[in-house]
Amino acid sequence: MAKVNLDTASRLDITCRKGDTFTLVIDFGEAISTTASNYAMLFAETDTATASYTFTASSFSVTSGDATNSQLTISVTGDTANWTAGNYVYDLEEDNGGVVKTRLYGTFVINEDVS
Repeated sequence: MAKVNLDTASRLDITCRKGDTFTLVIDFGEAISTTASNYAMLFAETDTATASYTFTASSFSVTSGDATNSQLTISVTGDTANWTAGNYVYDLEEDNGGVVKTRLYGTFVINEDVS
C-alpha cells in the first residue's frame, strides 16, 4: 500500500516575553518567496478559535541567500506590550501565487513581564 503525505510543515515551538522586541530569523534551507506580503502568521488560543494576533506583511522581511536558500525574518517591535501573556497555537503560511504552504506550526507562549 502506498502513502502520500502532503503535510510538510515543520513544528517549531516559540516562547517570548511580553513587551520585548520579537525577532525570529528562519533559514528553511531552500528557496522561498522573497515577497513579504506572501506570508501570514496567526496565533490563537486554540486551533479552532478566532485568531488572537496576526503578523502582517510589515512584520516580515526576506533575505535571499541564493537560488536555493533564503532566510525569512519575522520582527515585531512595540506591539508586544499589548499582547496577553498565555499559551497559544500558531501557524506560518506562505502563499506564492495561490499555492499555499504551511511552513511552520506549533505552540506560541508569551511570558508575562514585570516592567
